[in-house]
This record gives sequence, C-alpha cells and structure tokens, in this order.
Amino acid sequence: LALLVLEVVAMTIRFDTKTLEGRPLWLEGFFGLLPVGFDVVAVGAAVVLLVQWPQLQGALQSLPDRLQNHPWSRYLFVHLAGLAGLVLLSGPLLEGRPRSTVSVVALTICWMGLGLLSLLAWLDCFLPHREWLPLLRRWPWILPAGMAAGLGVLGAGRLAQLLWKPLGVSTLWLVCCILKLFSEDVVYLPAEWIIGTRAFDVEIAPACSGYEGMGLMLVLMGAFLLISRRTLRFPRALWLLPLGCLLAYLANAVRIAALILLGTHVSEDIALGGFHSRAGVLLFLAVGFGLIGLSLRSPLFSAADRQGEADVDSTASEAYLCPFMALVGITLVTGAFSSGFDPLYPLGLIVTCGLLWRYRKYYDDLCWTFAPQAVAIGVTVFALWIALEPWKSGKTPPTAPVPLAGAEAVAWVIARALGSVSVTPLVEELAFRGYLTRRLMAADFKSIPQGTFSWPSFLVSSSLFGILHDRWIAGIIAGMFYALALYGRRKLSDAVLAHATTNALIAAHVLASGKWLLWT
Repeated sequence: LALLVLEVVAMTIRFDTKTLEGRPLWLEGFFGLLPVGFDVVAVGAAVVLLVQWPQLQGALQSLPDRLQNHPWSRYLFVHLAGLAGLVLLSGPLLEGRPRSTVSVVALTICWMGLGLLSLLAWLDCFLPHREWLPLLRRWPWILPAGMAAGLGVLGAGRLAQLLWKPLGVSTLWLVCCILKLFSEDVVYLPAEWIIGTRAFDVEIAPACSGYEGMGLMLVLMGAFLLISRRTLRFPRALWLLPLGCLLAYLANAVRIAALILLGTHVSEDIALGGFHSRAGVLLFLAVGFGLIGLSLRSPLFSAADRQGEADVDSTASEAYLCPFMALVGITLVTGAFSSGFDPLYPLGLIVTCGLLWRYRKYYDDLCWTFAPQAVAIGVTVFALWIALEPWKSGKTPPTAPVPLAGAEAVAWVIARALGSVSVTPLVEELAFRGYLTRRLMAADFKSIPQGTFSWPSFLVSSSLFGILHDRWIAGIIAGMFYALALYGRRKLSDAVLAHATTNALIAAHVLASGKWLLWT
C-alpha cells in the first residue's frame, strides 16, 4: 500500500494536467475525472475496511498461509514494468507536441491499459487473482457499497460548495422575516449579502449560510443512530437525519437574528465577541441533544421497552456525562454574553467540581499511577496543537482579563489555569474516553473493560471530541492521541494525564507569551 501511495504521489508531482491546455477537450475531461475517480476509490476502500473489518480481518489472517507458494515477486515485476510504461507514455501524452487524433486516442488507450495492468499486478502481489472471485461471491455488495460511499462523500463535498449561495440567500431572507417581527428599521441588501438594522448590520459569509451546522448535525445524528441502533425503530429513525439538518438550519437563522438584535439594543462588543463565537455551539448542542432526547422518549422513533427502563442503572452514565455537560453548558452561556473575556468562568468550575464530588464513587476504574508514555503523548499533542495554530499578529486579543485588576485578575488566571490543567481533562476524558468509547460498543458500557479497542469507537469518539472544539482538526488529532494513551495500558488515568500535560503546556505558553487566544 505504501508503494502504491508513493507511486501516485510521485506521478502527480512529476506530471501536471495543466499542460493539456490546447489539447482535445475529451482528453482534458478524461484527465480531469481521474482525480475524482481516485477520490471515490480511496474513500470507498476506507469505508469498506471500516465497516467490514471484523470479517476481513479473519480472511487476512489466513492470507500468509495461502501466499507461501505464491509467486508475488513475478507480479511485482509486472507491476513495476507497467508503471515504467505508464511513465514513458505520460510524457508524450501530457507534455509532447500536439499529435493527430488517431495517435492521441491510441496513446490514451495504451496509457489506460498499462495503468490497469500495473494496478491489477500490484493487487496480485498480496491477493492472488484466484481469490478474487470467491471474495466477490462471499461479499457481493462490497464493491457497489464502497463505490456508493465514495460517490456519496464526494458528492456531499461538491454539493456543500455549490449550495452555500442558495442557503445564504434563504438564510438572509429568513433572518429578515425574523427581524421584522421585532424591528421596523430592517436593512436587507441581498445583492451585497448584508442584513441588520440601521444601527447594526452584518454580512453573511459562506460559513454563516448554515451548511457547516447541518454537516455537524449529520455527524452527530449519524453517531447517535450508530450508538442507539438496537433501541431505535429503523428505517423510521433515518428521518432524524433530515430533521436534524432542518432544525440546524433554522437555529442558524435564529442565531443571526439574535446577534443583530443584541448588537442593536444591547452591545456591539458582546454581539461580535462572545455571542458570535459561542451562540452557534450552544444552539447546536441544544438542538442536537434535544432531538436525541426526544427521539429516545418518543415511541415514533424508540423501540425500547419503557417498562423495563427502571431496571437500567443510568446513574453511571450520568456520572460520566453530567460534569462535562455542566462545564460546557455553563461556559457557553456565560461566554456568550461577554465581549471576549468571561469573568464568570470560575462559576462553571465550582459547579463541575461539585458534580465530580457527587458522583465520585462511580469513578472506581480511575487508577492513578504515573505513566511516562502518557506525558510524552501530551507533549506531542501540545507541539501539534501549536503547529496547527494560525500565526496571528497584532495586539493582545480581548480574551485577556483586562476588565479585572490586581487580585481579581490574579485569581481569575489561577482559576483558569487550574481548571484547564485539572478539571477540564478529567471531565472530557470521562465523557469521551471513559464513556463514549465503550458506549459505542455496548448499551451497558460498564460491561466493556477500559481500553477495549474497535475502529468505529476510536474514530467516532475522536471525531466528536474534535468537532466540539473551535480548532476541530487539532481536536480530532488530539482525541486520537488521548485514545492511544488509553489503549496503551488500558487505564483511563493515562488519557487524563496526557490531556492534562497538553493543557498544562498550553497554559504555560499562554502565560509566557500572552497569547490568550489559545484559551478560547
């Protein structure tokens, strides 16, 4: 696989399809579709491996025995020979002087043939061709499902790029309708993407059109359908996906209208500061988890036996989730009504610590022992986090505790640092690595030992951890590293220690450099 990836990268670096300008349109179209086909195959293969991995793993484990007498080196030679021919033909086809139509067609057919030969020979190196038909008979759906998944993901990406303008137009109109319920001096300039009042207006950017929230809602509801697949009524439960998207779209319009009204009648600083950055997340969580809660209690979507619910001990789930939900909820609410600096941050810490003390007897699987590898993982995540942080210049951002002075400012900084290093890592690891990784495997998550690995659990929990952070790419990577800390010794405390190490280094970096933006 590494050999194939290196070959593809080398080919794309060496040859550029921009040199096709002036060639026949069908040739430009053919080479323009090649990257699309590659994306479809790559995504499809990833989906198939993820979904069918338990079955494929059994087949792959017996593969070495079947390959003992397989002449793989012969097929490797054929693969390399086909690749060499592909490289030799790519030069005259992509970069040579214009040729007649017949010669171009002949070169293209030969190029395609050599490419197909090279690919099939590469596949035959580790999976003999005599195994292909039995595998296809065993899993006849695997190729169509993989291709459909690849096309679906690719189509969703292209659709998001195309739909932001229609979504933006409709969002603009919907916000205007909401504003007219509360104000008569509405400014509505759809040609310039501006909406507001005479005192305060905003420009609707692509990210404000609503597609980002709709995409995140699809991820959240998809994860919920996966987690609760045994307690939901299918296929009826699939209606939760479009319903969640619709509610996310409407919530986005309400958020923009509320921002404009807040900026008009209360404070522009608060509207463009905390409310602008926090209200979207707050509404997303309210809509998403509200819909999840209603669907679990509605006989329309839930197939659970309500009479038997009394036998289910939900207190353990509350112990792992409530501290995290309290910290996030209070921080979002207090931060949404601030102008960048949240003086009420310690309030969330106090409530969260109270909940941790309340549920302390349920954390019996936290074994506190020092783990150097967990510290190393935390340092690695810190380095990646800083590396992925965009460089910013200018004055200190308004998240510094400028409204406070003297002892109050010192107390706030101490509370922020202690919360970041101790409380936040503990509650986030309890929720994501302690609860979610196991809940994705079984309804009774306590029956799954800590550190039990599965690909869906690892990927879904890390992705959800990431998208709840402003820096979602860094968040997903961090979630994966903290999961690795958990899997190493199968101790949740190792994930907490790795997370705390990262946050301690970020806190030290903030205090040393004055880059308060890292604490947002």
